[in-house]
Amino acid sequence: MMRTWLNHDTPWEIEYPEFFITICCRPRGLNRLCHTNAGSAILRIAKEFHQKRKWSLSIFLLMPDHLHAIVQIPERKGFSAVIGQFKQRVACKTSVKWQRGFFEHRIRHSGSWAEKFAYIQENPVSAGLSPKAESWPWKWEP
Repeated sequence: MMRTWLNHDTPWEIEYPEFFITICCRPRGLNRLCHTNAGSAILRIAKEFHQKRKWSLSIFLLMPDHLHAIVQIPERKGFSAVIGQFKQRVACKTSVKWQRGFFEHRIRHSGSWAEKFAYIQENPVSAGLSPKAESWPWKWEP
């Protein structure tokens, strides 16, 4: 069975929507992201992309084998390209290998935004990695 890849282009009538995204490492199940070398570099690159306006982040959080973010891309049809540039930059600076593609969910209303934001913040707690969301070191919020 061949895997079908989703079209990540933003509908023309939506200007700069926010997305909940998940990007996974390969292989899954190993801590590739939450250690000083990779984690610090990835957070620095995410912040740099934000500062250079390649994307706008509400939250960016690393888990051992994947990351979550709420992101807004300020270019039409540039979503996949920006995510690809980020993954490539991280791969060049670290030993992280990414799975092909990524998961995204367009946020359509403020209730959905709040739900996704809370899910991201609480992810390390629900995974048993941190006693409190506030104490998780591998996140960045502008």
